[in-house]
Amino acid sequence: MKNMKKFLALCLTGAMAVSMAACGSSGNDKAAGEDDKQTESTAKTDDDKDSKDKEKLVISCYLADDNQVAVREKYIDEPLKEAFPDVDIEIKMYSDRQSLQVEVAGGGGPDILDLDGPTDVAEFAKADRVLDLGKYADQYGWKDMFYDWAYNSCFYNDKLYSLPTSFEGMVMYYNMDVMKENGWEVPKTQDELVELMKKIQEKGIIPIAFGNSNYQGAVDWLYSTFTSCYGGPKAVKAAMEGTGKYTDKPIKEAIQTMVDWWQEGWLGDKASQSITNEDMVAFFAEGRAAMMIDGTWASNQLIATYPDCNWDSEMMPQKEDIGEILPFATGGGYSINANSKNPDLAAEVLNYLFTSLDRHYQSINEAGYQPYPLKAFDIAKLEGMDGNC
Repeated sequence: MKNMKKFLALCLTGAMAVSMAACGSSGNDKAAGEDDKQTESTAKTDDDKDSKDKEKLVISCYLADDNQVAVREKYIDEPLKEAFPDVDIEIKMYSDRQSLQVEVAGGGGPDILDLDGPTDVAEFAKADRVLDLGKYADQYGWKDMFYDWAYNSCFYNDKLYSLPTSFEGMVMYYNMDVMKENGWEVPKTQDELVELMKKIQEKGIIPIAFGNSNYQGAVDWLYSTFTSCYGGPKAVKAAMEGTGKYTDKPIKEAIQTMVDWWQEGWLGDKASQSITNEDMVAFFAEGRAAMMIDGTWASNQLIATYPDCNWDSEMMPQKEDIGEILPFATGGGYSINANSKNPDLAAEVLNYLFTSLDRHYQSINEAGYQPYPLKAFDIAKLEGMDGNC
């Protein structure tokens, strides 16, 4: 049984599944068949009319597999339908960020944009593609709802352009069946990890799964992990604030460590550019790789897609002069498209998502969603937590 950690994954919202019931006939009675067709036609006409009478709202999301979509339907789609019965809400999947950017730049796109966090939101804000949410923040009291560090990260040029959907960290995942079968212990230090990777490779197993062929930006996960954990937070902070440089010795050595591990074949078997993110998780879940460096969000994919995988997650094995480090940040943001024809409704929907806490607790306990960074969040409502957290 998987060992759940405090940092649970954000379930990436997927597309709304639209199903249509097929009306059939036994073929024994032609008139009955004609009646069935008339009934079906009438039902479709009524549905179309009902849909046309409703306000339309579209929410963007990333491409998801069938298991993730099924989970999302239970905790996102259906609750939204119940909360907004007079609104036709569609959740639209995008396989890549460029497709969404093109639609928005062309004057269209979804009303609510599910973006990758502050830096992603800033790119849309620079081009005036998302709205300043200041008036809605005043209307709904959003400033008082979120932790300051998360809420403040959503500002760009002193304007609020998004709401934080998650807080995420980079961790090491372990396939515990592979570890136990080979008598390997979870490493506590960087030196122990290096020795373990040598043993894993000798067994013909990939030490650490990694792939970014379908999303080049995933390599940033490695940069964050290595610079923070093996360069140190002080060096990273200095470089980001401009009081230091990314070429300073601690960061330079940390990146060189990442390069060396890749050259050894310990990271993705030197084939990360031909492996997708989905393949990376599959390699790990199926035991072709013993470990995986990934974000806390990956736990949801493991739960939904690989329920039989026996995994654990820990902070990266520490560099002894630095200690245990969790690279941590706001992981996503909801913005309102500047092209939206009904931004007031979009803001109301966003407010519902962040205030329907019973739904949210259920989604965390049953499906591994990651908690929103809300001050009102009650960790006592969570179930199945690792007692060591």
